[in-house]
Formats: sequence, structure tokens, C-alpha cells
Amino acid sequence: MEAKDKKIVEGNSCMFKRVASHNSPIHDSTPNPKAFEDWIRGMEKLFDALQCPKEWKVGFAVFNLKDKADLWWATMQERQHEPGFD
Repeated sequence: MEAKDKKIVEGNSCMFKRVASHNSPIHDSTPNPKAFEDWIRGMEKLFDALQCPKEWKVGFAVFNLKDKADLWWATMQERQHEPGFD
């Protein structure tokens, strides 16, 4: 692994630990749009406070999806390479 790549991995790991240590909000796909918006807002506030790089936000947020929301994300990841998926 190149030194540059190693620094990126170490930085990502350090930032993930910082995000996780702040009791980041969990989303379990409660069928309530306000609850989902509150979750997004909470994650964005945390990312802004920690100055989390944009390219890491999705991966860190996905870690906080539980139950049906986690299953939905896994399904979308699988389907993204299917023809016609945009």
C-alpha cells in the first residue's frame, strides 16, 4: 500500500471513530418522514461539527441504518448495476 493510500485509510478510520463516539443518530426506517428528516439533519450536523470530508459521509451514514433501512440500502447497492437503474 502506498504511503498516500495508507494516510487516507488511517484518516478514514480516525474520522469514523470520531463520528461513532458522538452517539450518531440511528435510522430504522420508521415510516415517518419527519423522523427521517430529523435523522438526516442530525447526521449533517454531526458531519459539519467534525468537518467530515464529503466523500466519507455516505459510508458513515449507512453504518447508522438499522433494520428495514439497512435492508433497503443493501438492496439498492445490489441493484445499482442493473440495466436501467438510475
